[in-house]
Amino acid sequence: MEVDLLPAPLSPLPLEFPSLSLDSPPPPSPPTPRALAPFEALPQELIELIAFEVCEQSPYGPPATLVPLLLVSRRFHHSLGPANDGFYSDLFKQRFDWRPLERRWAQLKQIEDTREKKALLADGSVETRPDDELKLHYGSFTRPSSPSELPISTSTWRPLTSKDYAAELKRRCAILTKVRAASLSGIIPPNSSRPSSPRLQPLSAPGTHKSALAEPDDLTQNLWTCYLMLIENDGKNLEHLLHYADLKTYTRLFYKFSLLSDAMKPGWPRQSPGRGLGLWIGWLGGDDLSTETPRESDERFFVLKPYVFGAHKFDAFYTPWTIPNLPVTSDSHPLRPAPMDPFSADLRPLAHAQTITHMGRRIELAPPVLAHAAIFSFFYRIEQDPDSSDPQNAAYVVQSAPPQFGLGPSPTAGAVPPPIVKPAKTSRPELSSKIHDKDFVRMASCVDPYSSLGLPTLYCRNEIAGSWEGRFSFFDFDSYRDMLGGRMRSLYEGPFGDQPQVWRIEEKVVRIPRGRQGGSGPLLNAGFDIGQPGPRMSGSPPPVSQALPSTPSLSSGGRSRRKSIDGPGDWFGEAPRGSKRPRSLAEDVFNEEDEDEDGDYEILLTGSGHSAWGQFVLKGRIRSYDGMFTVTKDYASDVLNRESRGRWLYRGYVVGGNMVGRWRDTHTPDDLNGYEGELMHFQYDEAGT
Repeated sequence: MEVDLLPAPLSPLPLEFPSLSLDSPPPPSPPTPRALAPFEALPQELIELIAFEVCEQSPYGPPATLVPLLLVSRRFHHSLGPANDGFYSDLFKQRFDWRPLERRWAQLKQIEDTREKKALLADGSVETRPDDELKLHYGSFTRPSSPSELPISTSTWRPLTSKDYAAELKRRCAILTKVRAASLSGIIPPNSSRPSSPRLQPLSAPGTHKSALAEPDDLTQNLWTCYLMLIENDGKNLEHLLHYADLKTYTRLFYKFSLLSDAMKPGWPRQSPGRGLGLWIGWLGGDDLSTETPRESDERFFVLKPYVFGAHKFDAFYTPWTIPNLPVTSDSHPLRPAPMDPFSADLRPLAHAQTITHMGRRIELAPPVLAHAAIFSFFYRIEQDPDSSDPQNAAYVVQSAPPQFGLGPSPTAGAVPPPIVKPAKTSRPELSSKIHDKDFVRMASCVDPYSSLGLPTLYCRNEIAGSWEGRFSFFDFDSYRDMLGGRMRSLYEGPFGDQPQVWRIEEKVVRIPRGRQGGSGPLLNAGFDIGQPGPRMSGSPPPVSQALPSTPSLSSGGRSRRKSIDGPGDWFGEAPRGSKRPRSLAEDVFNEEDEDEDGDYEILLTGSGHSAWGQFVLKGRIRSYDGMFTVTKDYASDVLNRESRGRWLYRGYVVGGNMVGRWRDTHTPDDLNGYEGELMHFQYDEAGT
């Protein structure tokens, strides 16, 4: 029997397969839809509310507790991811102070818009219909028949958006993390002390009229962020800096690695925006005297002394005090090197501003004045540590000064003794954002002395008016002269003293010819002509100097070209204005017609005061560009008998609600380095004392 080993023939395949295509693979079976968990099905608004509550578990620094929530599911990651600018904008406002930002951006935008529209009117290129009610006010502009549509604003100060807030949240958290890491490690990177040389002239970018400013290094940018957070503080920002970034430790490290290391080198320490920012951070919230060791306290005095008493090296002004009208031109102030003579004053207009990142934008800011923070910190430390100052220094310094400065006892016999002046204690700065609004606007408006328009003319109105008490300091004259000559040892060994004083200041706004700010008199007389009194104080008799037969202004019979908008007949030489009603100096807004807060006006100052050296009268003016005041102080004995009590010139600012600056003698020409000291005043309510 044979066995068939061959396989059976296969049945033929069908020629057609309805469900099979040779051209493409068979489609996959549809996936079974996965039902969302109830937690994932929540609306977007509820997911964000949950995220806000989760972020509260890490209240300071980056919201670290948000990370686990992002990993819950794709839905949560999509809902709370980086693309959600609205959520992170709201998170910024939850964690940081944001209202000061809105307020300052709005102020700067108003200033910018008012000037732009005013320029359009002056240009005449836009047809406008005459209107008797046309007014130009800061923050209030009306122009009939103006274009209905304006181009989209590209201004830096356009309103902040959610994208700006979200970008700032990310950047600010990263910088707080860097500051915290430095505080924990006890080391600040070496580039923290790298100086930034100021520009001598505006360097225009190709094809534009904008100045090409320097950009800060990473650590200076960190200092900028800390400083701006402090002056924007209304309660939230400071908590992040103290509790997360450990700002007090960071400030001690900055003193050690940046300021002290440079002060130990031969010669004068270098000046840079970073050093100024570091000193301001220390004064506003970083210094803690209670935790300093005696050695650390001595090191602080050693570091601060050059910035305080080296007036010829560390200017206390945004631009030289000798320039009354700004911006300047390259023709009036050409590029020139620094003077080689150690006794010649360096009066070149320099630009120290930098282009920094803030609120998601690139903005140009002038750094705060280094000398101001040094003066505040130094004398606050003197009061807290009396052993650091010898009480006999004041008497020694007064006796060592030359006779022409009149620092000795008053030679006027029978003079009425001045009221007793109690030394005013230096108070710690108030970290409330509103008192720093003008400081920020000044830094944003006074970027470049060659191109920036500065503050509106009357922006600082009513800022200096009031009662002030404080102190002025003076350095041993012989030591000061040796210091000017280059003997650094005199700076650290020379004695110094201070005296308390009280000022009472009133303001008066006058109309002036265009470009004539600063007066026509000598700079060392605050721009007043010799013998010309200042505006009369309200409710006071005519100035004593008007009764002097030698006053040339009395016999001239002429009238000044200046006209007051604060009321007729209030100061000598003023033309009566019957069309204007008298106004009070306490008013905050203009009620007269056709007033322009950025117009051709000037704020004049008048007042009186007393110190341990006698009573004195004050007169001066405010430079509208940056709000710098210039005031002469004449002791009453000088006005009556022309005795050698001396005339002193004070120049400074109101910064953070307090007055700070420097005085100098009026015997030394203004182009030479004079004998200078420091000024520090705090406003007080005279009725309540």
